[in-house]
Amino acid sequence: KAFGYTREDLKVILKPMAQKASEPISSMGDDTPHAVLSAKPQLLYNYFRQLFAQVTNPAIDPIREEIVMSLETYLGPEENLLSETPQHCHKLRVKKPILTNEELEKIRHIRVNGFKTKTIPILFRATDGKDLKNSLDNLCAQVALAIKQGFAFVILSDRGINKDYCALPALLAVGTVHHYLVQQALRTRVGIIVESAEPRETHHFALLFGYGADCINPYLAYAAVEYLVQEKELTQDTSLALKNYRKAVEKGILKILSKMGI
Repeated sequence: KAFGYTREDLKVILKPMAQKASEPISSMGDDTPHAVLSAKPQLLYNYFRQLFAQVTNPAIDPIREEIVMSLETYLGPEENLLSETPQHCHKLRVKKPILTNEELEKIRHIRVNGFKTKTIPILFRATDGKDLKNSLDNLCAQVALAIKQGFAFVILSDRGINKDYCALPALLAVGTVHHYLVQQALRTRVGIIVESAEPRETHHFALLFGYGADCINPYLAYAAVEYLVQEKELTQDTSLALKNYRKAVEKGILKILSKMGI
């Protein structure tokens, strides 16, 4: 409830992804009203739409040109582009940016070659309406401090919500931190990882990456897939269902990259 999951999310989005390892098929003519006109509360992601040329040839084809496309990413501080030093290679290679819970914990507890990670909660007091803005300012200050303390990665986490604290929208938190660090000329000195219950469909992940996230761990989407297995909604075992879900998200992200141009 806290993250706005609906039966539709489980049945129409997560189930087909975990079953077939591909996005659910939907029509291109999307006639749902814009989120801004809706009377119901909406996730922040719903206020954003993809704009792409629907007639021209895509820039690249993620199915037929799979061999030249990759989601591999290198996490960590970046050095001056105009110089060439061994420090340029001092990065963590991540083969897939959608992290499993185990991969996230490995990064969270990393203590190798000077790499270290700080987890920063993205929560605010639910009782205080003004606390949202203060929490965003405080979040930016905490990330900047972590960089000064030499942390190579920060994990923005919305775990730990309760009756007093609710989560900042992950997209708002990531975008705010990213732009603040750009303004302070600090963005290249840290890798931003999002540990959030919010993202479950490809569009959510694409937006988070577009607004500054380097890697994402959708822990509640994984839990929801596990729940579907327990409820016998899925015939696969848990590990295969989770693998399929991840694969579906990755294929979807490649598809969006293709439509948007490289």
